[in-house]
Amino acid sequence: MSAITKKDERKELKGHGIVSDAVRSYENDPFFVKKTEQARKTLLKVGLPGDKKKQQ
Repeated sequence: MSAITKKDERKELKGHGIVSDAVRSYENDPFFVKKTEQARKTLLKVGLPGDKKKQQ
């Protein structure tokens, strides 16, 4: 007789890690929302390298 195994959505790769497609979204996490807003303000103030508008 063979044992019945439950099919799992996780996939095992080389090493000790497990890759899963069932990862929760951090889109509305307060920590990441705060960091995104800080980054947005910094980019508006400093600009990107090679940005011609901020150099004048």
